[in-house]
Amino acid sequence: MKAWLCAHQLWRHVSGDLTRPVKPNPVTSEYTSDDNQWLEKVDRAFGWIYLMVEQEQRIHLTGIEDNAIQMWTKLEEVHMAKQAGARFNAYDDLFGIRKKEEESLMSVTNRIDSAMHTIQNLRPKGFTLEKLDEELASMAMIRSLPDDYSSFVSSLLLMDKLEKSTIQQAFHTEETQRDR
Repeated sequence: MKAWLCAHQLWRHVSGDLTRPVKPNPVTSEYTSDDNQWLEKVDRAFGWIYLMVEQEQRIHLTGIEDNAIQMWTKLEEVHMAKQAGARFNAYDDLFGIRKKEEESLMSVTNRIDSAMHTIQNLRPKGFTLEKLDEELASMAMIRSLPDDYSSFVSSLLLMDKLEKSTIQQAFHTEETQRDR
């Protein structure tokens, strides 16, 4: 959908990069023309977003059907939750990619690029290499667990952050509970 909005020169209105023209005092005809063009594109953007979203997904847009920026933000929150568990699953998907028997190397590369794009979209603002290192260590700890820890793993992946110290504390608590 983002590519479609870009191709129709609507993306900058949806992303918030292009804001409404500032109203001068006194109002000029140039401002009125620019403002009308901006409003037309915003109307087109929210109309297209609404039409492109599947019927069952429109529930997320209730009450914001006339604001393209809020619509996009809500859809992004719902479908691209920037939580550690979602990144864990995305990394797991990335490292699980294997070349299929009849698949070309270019196809594998494209699947890897797509997986990386998903990971990048799941990163919150201000995500640093230090935070990545912390999450990777936590992911390694979680992935080391055998299958009989699956419910424990599920609870860990619901956490907002995969901080190593928090995972270590959860491991200690889980081990204590299992030993009882």
